[in-house]
Amino acid sequence: MRQKGKVLIIVIAAIVTTAFAQAQPPSMLSINATRADEEIAIDGELRESIWQGEGYSALVQKEPVEGASPTEKTEVFVAYNDEGIFVAAKCHYADSSSCTGGIARRDEVVQSDWFWFWIDPSRTGQSGFGFAVNPDGSIIDRKLYQDTNYDDSWDGVWDVAAKKHEDHWAVEMFIPFTQLRFSKKEEYVMGVNFERYILRKAEENYFVMIPKKETGFVSKFGLLTGITGIEPPARFQILPYVMGKASYLAEGEDSPFYDDNKYAGSAGVDLKYGLTGDLTFDVTVNPDFGQAEVDPAEINLSAFETYYDEKRAFFIEGSDIFNFGGNPIGGIWGCNWPEPEVFYSRRIGREPRGYVTHSGYVDRPEQTSILGAAKLSGQMGEYALGHISAITDREYARIDSAGTVYEEEIEPRTYYGILRSSKEFNSGDQGLGLMVTGVARDLRTDALSMINNRNAFVCGLDGWSFFNKEREWGVVGKVAYSDVSGTEERILSLQQEPAHYYQSPDLECVSLDSNLTSLSGYLARFAVRKAKGNLGFHTALGIISPGFETNDLGFTSTTNLINASIVGGYNWYEPTGWFRNADLWLMTSRNYDFDGRELFEQYYAMTNISFLNYWNVNSWIQYTPDGLDLHQTRGGPAIAYHGYTATYLSVGTDARKKLRLSGSAGYDFVQDGGYGRTYGLELSYNPSPSIKLTFSADLVDQLEHQQWVANISDPTAVSTYNTSYVFSDLEKRVTSGTIRLDWGFTPELSLQMYVQPYIAVGSYSNFKRLLEGGTYDFEQYDYQGQSPDFNFKSFKANVVLRWEYRPGSLIYLVWTHGRLNYDNPGVFDLGSDVRSLIEEDGDNIFLVKLSYMFTIY
Repeated sequence: MRQKGKVLIIVIAAIVTTAFAQAQPPSMLSINATRADEEIAIDGELRESIWQGEGYSALVQKEPVEGASPTEKTEVFVAYNDEGIFVAAKCHYADSSSCTGGIARRDEVVQSDWFWFWIDPSRTGQSGFGFAVNPDGSIIDRKLYQDTNYDDSWDGVWDVAAKKHEDHWAVEMFIPFTQLRFSKKEEYVMGVNFERYILRKAEENYFVMIPKKETGFVSKFGLLTGITGIEPPARFQILPYVMGKASYLAEGEDSPFYDDNKYAGSAGVDLKYGLTGDLTFDVTVNPDFGQAEVDPAEINLSAFETYYDEKRAFFIEGSDIFNFGGNPIGGIWGCNWPEPEVFYSRRIGREPRGYVTHSGYVDRPEQTSILGAAKLSGQMGEYALGHISAITDREYARIDSAGTVYEEEIEPRTYYGILRSSKEFNSGDQGLGLMVTGVARDLRTDALSMINNRNAFVCGLDGWSFFNKEREWGVVGKVAYSDVSGTEERILSLQQEPAHYYQSPDLECVSLDSNLTSLSGYLARFAVRKAKGNLGFHTALGIISPGFETNDLGFTSTTNLINASIVGGYNWYEPTGWFRNADLWLMTSRNYDFDGRELFEQYYAMTNISFLNYWNVNSWIQYTPDGLDLHQTRGGPAIAYHGYTATYLSVGTDARKKLRLSGSAGYDFVQDGGYGRTYGLELSYNPSPSIKLTFSADLVDQLEHQQWVANISDPTAVSTYNTSYVFSDLEKRVTSGTIRLDWGFTPELSLQMYVQPYIAVGSYSNFKRLLEGGTYDFEQYDYQGQSPDFNFKSFKANVVLRWEYRPGSLIYLVWTHGRLNYDNPGVFDLGSDVRSLIEEDGDNIFLVKLSYMFTIY
């Protein structure tokens, strides 16, 4: 199997890199930058002489009437000096009351008017930066990549001002060259675009307007000319921080370790150095990887690990370069494809996995300490390059057993490495990338060797190619090969984990091998997509071999899978008498395992409609016939499941209004009499331009006739391999809600609050065991184990005060509160459940963090 994976990678690499046709760039609009010989104050007044002439005003409308002239005039000016680029704009209006502002935290897309400046400083046609401001001075900045994608976690250091005047609102920006990546030239020609958005009219006006039927964004930019005689500056930033934390926990006060963990503090520093005009090196020493936002509560009854998004700044910033499989051709539907990840950054600094052998009070760290991490990202010649190296420390648990304190290692010292490189050809018409990850652990105990791979390696290639210079059709693909190694005991255990289940008795393509000290596998997925025009189409084929494993530094939930899908649809981009735009899509897909058994089949239809009043509707229906599930018996034989029909409808009101409402309902009808009902409601309200309140409530009501309970050794169960696979009916109800408050005091000072109550109740009944693998045949079973009923109640609250007191320098004040309760398992009584949760003692954690950025030119 390992050789097959290597051959497949070589074949795909040959296909992707063959015969790239040279495309000719179209003629482009241009705007000239004027050298500023006077001091320019960034104040929104536009008093300087350089702004007094007539600015560029020939913007073109994209929404609501594509190709029309703007209803309001916009004048744009560009200037520069040795330090950076100045951008000014006069956004005229006939009625000053129509100008809509709003104060929000940086990168929050508040409902307001906006002015955008987009720039591709190296004129790659694929990457760049975006800077936006609204009439009240709230800002957004983004990093652009692969033509159509963006990353708003990037925070540049730049200056901006906005001010409302009698007949216009004015914009002044200063973007230092230190924030833009480009190489030295005698004369610079950069890609550029401008956008003005008028909220009241939902109107979008562009310098370069890209029709809705076409694809691309950065590749269509106009030209910024006239910049000469400047030097790309060196970039060196130092960002030290100090942090203090106080934890007041409801449980464990009788523990001898309680006072030791009550108060904590740390300090560290981040360094950022521009090696060249296009390449940046980041180093962090004793990094603060604490999260300012909590993970949502959930109840997981599947065999698979829960996936949580990354929230740590060091890994979020610049994460676009490590996006394996990304492309400018457009999104490919999942269609029940599990999408393994080669790099999942939350593996670095994870919760320690080891267990302790002594009994008593246990003090174990919540996270693994990261001794240091370094990141290299940017452009090296014609290649995009990214690299991360991180080392995590050994972690120990302390156990107080009757007054004797023991210390046991529960996490080994580990090295994590990621290398990413890519190259684009013919102005982004083709691209080819390489991704390599590696993990090495220093395992000093048998206990840790049993649960950890000693080494893990993944190598992958990804790429895309448009078929012609019009970019109407394209192909995307990626392949990857994995190899992990460890002790015989560890690899045997790995084979039996949910992602692999080699022990399944009816599986023929692989089987358990207790002599292995390594496991390898491969992944491949390819798709063809129509990327422009009213008619949409794409088809995809994906394969994940049974031994593919990326969970040391990636995320893989399912292997042993072959997935094929076809999607077709039509987009109505032009308004009609009753809708503004709409689309209709049809899809079908199949899943097979490597034994050739059909596991899953679906037929799906979806439509989206945006009405003339800016209300919107999304609706879909899915039919899935009977199929096979390889995972529900938790390593046992495949089990059949009954087909079902699922429907969904959501309706949303005009997103421009102060009060916005959306509601949804979904129904699943299972042929065995089971059902699933989901309801959602969300209300958003802006009582003032600086305050946004969001309330949401969700209800899930489900009856499942095939819920796994346990696998019990039973010599009488001959037809199921001497094991009773016990299932039951499950009535489950989940009630949850969220309250969010976003309050912008100024564009630099904001308060955010997040509250989530969550109640999940499950009642098991009608216990039964599987009679034969591959069927849906059961018989009654006298289950004597502990009742699996549950009543999980959670309340989480998070409040963050964020002050950017100078560019790049922050003060955070954070309060996190949480409480849990498990009373009355299997019984749903909303009033009683809420009271139990209120009466429960909670955890309170307070955190303060101060950082200060030094910029050295």
